[in-house]
Amino acid sequence: MIKILIADDHPLIRTGLLTTLTGEEDLQVVGEAVNANEVQSKVLELSPDVLLLDLGMPGPSPAATVQFIQAHCPQVKILILTAYKDEIYVRDMIKMGVSGYVLKDEVPETLVLAIRTVMGGGAWLSQSVMQIISKQPAHQNRQDDLLTKREQDVLCLIAKGYSNGQIAKILDITEGTIKNHVVSLYHVPIQIK
Repeated sequence: MIKILIADDHPLIRTGLLTTLTGEEDLQVVGEAVNANEVQSKVLELSPDVLLLDLGMPGPSPAATVQFIQAHCPQVKILILTAYKDEIYVRDMIKMGVSGYVLKDEVPETLVLAIRTVMGGGAWLSQSVMQIISKQPAHQNRQDDLLTKREQDVLCLIAKGYSNGQIAKILDITEGTIKNHVVSLYHVPIQIK
């Protein structure tokens, strides 16, 4: 059973998430938090496997919340669930090492899949988030040196919406190799100025 803590200050969002997640046999919502201070205390108290974290809550900044959880409960997978897809938010959270970044305009099934993916050791980024990080920021030196040619190919195809299986067929490599490339891409250092 995957234990989940929902952190969002909007009651309607929390109710919708609760309804979506409790319908799944392997998912259990163990608590809810309405501000960042409560997130920190409930993570310590409830020891969830996954934290669904909204970026726009009252209290300490999202960065401070992520740092607190990583320092005190490093086993908790942090899955950002937000409407914010500005480049600065995306890059900052990825740089901090969150397990995933899901936009609130996704269908509920996507969130369920994202939770299972991060619990399986993978990373999850919404397609439009992948498109954001696949673009080189104007203020940054070329990142091509950080990525192999194959990683660039994989990132480009992910940004276009292809699944791991489809990418494996296009590039004529195994799906396991694609997953390894995705993990490597997820850990590429990103400089933010």
